[in-house]
Amino acid sequence: MPILDIVSESLKDFRPKNQRQFVVLNIARRFNDLFNLARYLNVCERHPKKVLLEAARLAEQQAQAAGNSPVERFFELLSDWAREEDS
Repeated sequence: MPILDIVSESLKDFRPKNQRQFVVLNIARRFNDLFNLARYLNVCERHPKKVLLEAARLAEQQAQAAGNSPVERFFELLSDWAREEDS
């Protein structure tokens, strides 16, 4: 079994342990992107809940206006904000 299938299978019954995990689980559901839940869980450890929610809101607005999927925009926004914070 490929490693991605193993990770996907292990996250199938995922139960959030804190509020940020709960938030990113719901964001992934809203974006219909549960297959990439591990990616969402990685970013939830680096960003506060408020930032995750704002990124999801903006990503959805911007993607809808451009006719794109909000998934990549969500991660771009978080990455951009983290770079700004680090500088």
